[in-house]
Amino acid sequence: MPGFDAIIDQERPIRILASFLKHGTIPHALLFTGIEGVGKRTAAVAFAMACNCTGDPLEKNAADGAMRAIGRPCGECAPCRKISAGLHPDVLRVDPHGLLIKIDQVRDLCQLLALRPYEARVRVVVIADAHRLNVAAGNALLKILEEPPEGTVLILTAPQTGDVLPTIASRCRQLRFKPIARAHLAAILVKAYGFSPEEASLTAAMANGSVTRALAMQHSHWIRRRDWFISELAALPRQPIAWVLAVAERMTQVKEEIPDYLELAAAWVRDVAVARHDPDRIIHQNLRTEILAAAHRMDERFVGLAARDLADTQRRIQAHANARLSLEALLIRLSAAMRSGRSG
Repeated sequence: MPGFDAIIDQERPIRILASFLKHGTIPHALLFTGIEGVGKRTAAVAFAMACNCTGDPLEKNAADGAMRAIGRPCGECAPCRKISAGLHPDVLRVDPHGLLIKIDQVRDLCQLLALRPYEARVRVVVIADAHRLNVAAGNALLKILEEPPEGTVLILTAPQTGDVLPTIASRCRQLRFKPIARAHLAAILVKAYGFSPEEASLTAAMANGSVTRALAMQHSHWIRRRDWFISELAALPRQPIAWVLAVAERMTQVKEEIPDYLELAAAWVRDVAVARHDPDRIIHQNLRTEILAAAHRMDERFVGLAARDLADTQRRIQAHANARLSLEALLIRLSAAMRSGRSG
């Protein structure tokens, strides 16, 4: 469905945006924060549609007799259709070139904003990944925010408010988009992307509330990698050191997948911790038998040692330590913890 109806599990920010529209109190600048894949950009497009919708918000829907809600786009008028299709001349988008949004991009934007809108009632500029503004670009954008053009709304997106220059964030009305609840995310994956129910449930459990991350996991054959990795973790204490080092080497073959392996390891440790007391809370339910067996082999010392080692490794890799050496050390320590933490 068009507009705000396409955004799942974000009732609070959508309610606030609808209130701006109902009461005619649209801020000149908004900052949408939240992890990737929770609906920030979709909400920005829906808000642009609502600002320029020429349909009657109180018109009765001929199909079902329902009344359209005030403050929501109809999705049917010419402006709504143009904006939804990315074809409206007065709904502009600025994305990073490479890793950064650069000064030339903001200068070009300034020149466009100096002109009158072509046809929009409210011109909307979406600056995606505003935390990637370099210093010069940030200073240039600040001048726009200090003297906003009439009839123009700027919508910035970023993971966290703290990632954006404070002088920019302080001039924006901030709305936080939360991670999508696991059940809602699984339902989206089944309905919109054709996941099987089991695949959707497993992926949603590890996607941290992000549709983008869930789809990336599917494209990288995540479940197959997960099955391989968890079987290797369970076998750690029985294997020679050369085998352990080979597992670490495979984990580093694709740099972008290293965080996935660390999260898988953390989820497996969590599953081992809860398996004895509440097996229904195991994330990887299709591996329930193997996880229960591991839980009965280990005592609680293993969970504490493993959690500490995983957190330490994540910090080291985020600080740009050698990933392969860090993972080799982690697996060796996990193997030792599993042997020392055996029950009985």
